[in-house]
Amino acid sequence: MKETRAEDYRWLVGPEPVAQVAHPEKEMALVEGEMVPLEEALTKIAEKVIQAKKPVMVVPARIVLWSWEEDAPEKAKVLRELAETMGAEIRPIFDLRPQYPMTRTAVEINPYHGDLVIAHEKYDVAVFYGVECLYADVALKIISQGTKCYTIALCGKLGHVDASITLRDTGIERIKKLTEIIRNIRKMKQEKAGVS
Repeated sequence: MKETRAEDYRWLVGPEPVAQVAHPEKEMALVEGEMVPLEEALTKIAEKVIQAKKPVMVVPARIVLWSWEEDAPEKAKVLRELAETMGAEIRPIFDLRPQYPMTRTAVEINPYHGDLVIAHEKYDVAVFYGVECLYADVALKIISQGTKCYTIALCGKLGHVDASITLRDTGIERIKKLTEIIRNIRKMKQEKAGVS
């Protein structure tokens, strides 16, 4: 049996407790720690997902599996269109843990950890949308420090500074706009490839 030495292990205290970057300002976004105009960030997101070999969308189950919110069916449809345009899988995240020991299987599922799934499935670009902020902050921090996955957070509130790119105040109209930008860039690349 091989003897284990102390230097074989990396001892980590944990993720950095405080982010060094401020949240994006209104109509701005953070791209790799730099504040940029929203349009520029949307184009950068489109380019990243087009280049991705194995992209994934991480979205709340309350929107795509169960109609818990009033506008959930409309959101689910728009998110599905974005995922199809990206060529991405959709991984629903469950915001709430089941009420043990009496799990209501019709509406509850034991949640998985998004960061572990992303690491094990070797996704190279992950787009988070609508995930509960506390959960997203922790998952994004773990993903950024433990994998090579490029993370994009489309947040409805202030944004997530641990993502490679983060937008704030993201609603359905902005998701539709991003979908259209991805389609247009893909079309231009295909036309350019056809001309060459």
